[in-house]
Amino acid sequence: MSLYHSPGERRITRREILIALAILAVLAAVLAAIFLKQEAEARRVASAHNLQQWGIALNLYLIDNENQLPEVGKDPVTPEQKKAWFNALPPYISQTPLAELPAGQRPRPGGPSLWIDPSTKPVKGWDPEVFFFNYGMNKSLQPVEGTRSFRIFEINYPANIVFMTEVAGYAPGIGPEDVVFRHDGAKPTSPKAEARVLFCDGHVQFVTRQNLVSDPNGLSAAAAETGVSWFQR
Repeated sequence: MSLYHSPGERRITRREILIALAILAVLAAVLAAIFLKQEAEARRVASAHNLQQWGIALNLYLIDNENQLPEVGKDPVTPEQKKAWFNALPPYISQTPLAELPAGQRPRPGGPSLWIDPSTKPVKGWDPEVFFFNYGMNKSLQPVEGTRSFRIFEINYPANIVFMTEVAGYAPGIGPEDVVFRHDGAKPTSPKAEARVLFCDGHVQFVTRQNLVSDPNGLSAAAAETGVSWFQR
């Protein structure tokens, strides 16, 4: 190929090259933003799917157990806790009870699993012996360890009572102080930050920090009539 230009051939100027590069940079930035938005939306959808599956399991469990909610359970996870949600609910959605999973099959941060919020980042050097799950059951639904959990008809407005939500750790029983807010692009401490919640009637929705944690009335059972409640008495 000749490096010389014929007399009638137009040369590309340096300015035109810079303009072309700038356009390409803008297009790359736009595509990256679109990709990140789609990736975030995919995580939101996956998170909703996980909790919807737990909602199906909950409803089937209630049918088989005279409308009594599963027990909260305790750490460490053991097979003896047959009524704890992490052992009792999985078979209803063709999953193995958590305590029966061998080390190599236990959920881990960042891995695809019904036990894991898809927004959770992988952890290097994770111990495969650890039982990890970052959804937790509302501990107010079994207020005293060793006593039975509530029956669904003992709960007023179950559509407003938290059953399960996204948390940072892996304690079976959780309260508002344990909720983690990974959605909506807002800072986790923002009143508008959102967490996805499974309610006692089996439906799933996003709830803001303001309504789920910051509102002091949200702890009481009476609050269930008008809004989200943790059903503390």
